[in-house]
Amino acid sequence: MKTSKIAIAILISTIVFVLPSLAQDNAKQNPAFEKMKNILGKWEGTLERSGKKIHLQTQYRLIGGGVSIVEDWIEDGEEMITVYHNKNGQLNAVHYCGLGNAPTLALSSIDSDSLTFTFDPICGLNPKKERFVTRMLYRFKGGNPTEMYSEGVSDGISIDGEEGEVIGKVTLTKVDEWSKN
Repeated sequence: MKTSKIAIAILISTIVFVLPSLAQDNAKQNPAFEKMKNILGKWEGTLERSGKKIHLQTQYRLIGGGVSIVEDWIEDGEEMITVYHNKNGQLNAVHYCGLGNAPTLALSSIDSDSLTFTFDPICGLNPKKERFVTRMLYRFKGGNPTEMYSEGVSDGISIDGEEGEVIGKVTLTKVDEWSKN
């Protein structure tokens, strides 16, 4: 009986203390995840989409013991969240959208200045039935960028006058605190 309790205590200790560090090591070994960590912090700027300029505030922060990055996106007061995480060594994202859906995106390319994520149909969304984000591009230079450019592409059924593929172009500057807009 005493041996069983010791074995259970060792097993629980292993789960609590060792597995999170293994997960962190996996995240640290992913070059795309490491590149995303360069943009941690608060950003502010403009989204241009369908001829409109929209005020944008965003923040990138680590969660889950450092194995996921949350993007808090505030577009003219409307909040959305994207969570970036490793899935079997591949950087993926789930975007919880203001359109009321949650498309899954997978890293499709990485180079010295950019990361591109494209729609992964595993989430079950259908462009013939709804509109959703199908691609996200992040472009920034260096290990401590102060400016970033990104694009988000939506596609699917017509909503609010937007038809077909619509590209939103974002220009952001890193800030200590957001303005009170």
